[in-house]
Parts: sequence; structure tokens; C-alpha cells
Amino acid sequence: MVSLVRSESDGREIIQEVFIKCWLNRENLPKMANPGGWLYTVACNSAYDFIRSMATYRVKLRQLPVMEIDQELEQQLDAKYTQTLIDEAVAHLPQRRRQVFQMARLEGYSRKEIAEKLDISEHTVRNQLVEAVAFVQEYLEKHACVYLPALVICLHQF
Repeated sequence: MVSLVRSESDGREIIQEVFIKCWLNRENLPKMANPGGWLYTVACNSAYDFIRSMATYRVKLRQLPVMEIDQELEQQLDAKYTQTLIDEAVAHLPQRRRQVFQMARLEGYSRKEIAEKLDISEHTVRNQLVEAVAFVQEYLEKHACVYLPALVICLHQF
């Protein structure tokens, strides 16, 4: 089967389909004069049906218009979309956590500077940042398929 379809996984699917056809015709198998021949015919027909459907798929795929998208533009759009999602996530943070996150990520303050300005411990600042980044990452995972750029932006100063 693999030699016909040139793919082990596709060959397995075809064999599975043949077994299903055998199971559905299990009552008729004992009555057949040549069940091995019938099985061979079913297997060949299944393989040829698969090959035919793949050829049809490839023809339809070639007929689709080719869209050339500027890779730089695509990256810019992806970055803007990711930044929009990050902004949405940050807006959902509790006020103090959002303040710590913005001071660290947007304004570039160190943990020590944030702790002094907000009159909290550096440990609290670190915990707030950890919680904020975890929330932003979870938000991105739920709302988009764009993980890597978001992680780079979020974890920039960790």
C-alpha cells in the first residue's frame, strides 16, 4: 500500500478503511468463493480512490490565486496585532499590577526604582511582574496564535 501512495501514514489510513469495509461485510465473507481476491480488490480500489482524490485536490490547489504578501508588511501587521492583544491583556490587570507592569515594561524602571516610587518591597514588585506576565501570556494563548513575538515583548526585561 505504501508503494502505491508513497506515504506510510496515508497507507495506514487506507488499510484502516479496508478493515472497516471488511468488518461491514463480515457476514458475506464466508459465502465468498475467493475472499482474498475480494480483499485485494477492495484494497486496490481504496488506494486508487485515494490517489484520485489527491490528484483532484492538487489540481484545485493549483487553480487558487497565488497571493504574494510582503514579508515585512506581514511581520509589521503581526507585531501590531500582538501589541494590541498585549494592551488588552494589560488593561484587564488589577490597577497596582498594571502600574508595576507598565513602569517596568513601558517606562523602563528597574525593580528597585519601582519599589521606591510605589513604596513597596522589591519582592512584591517581582511577584507583581511575574503575575502580570503570566496573565498576559495566558491571555495571548486564549486570543491568538501569536506566541513568540508576544513572549519576546513580555519577557524583554525579565
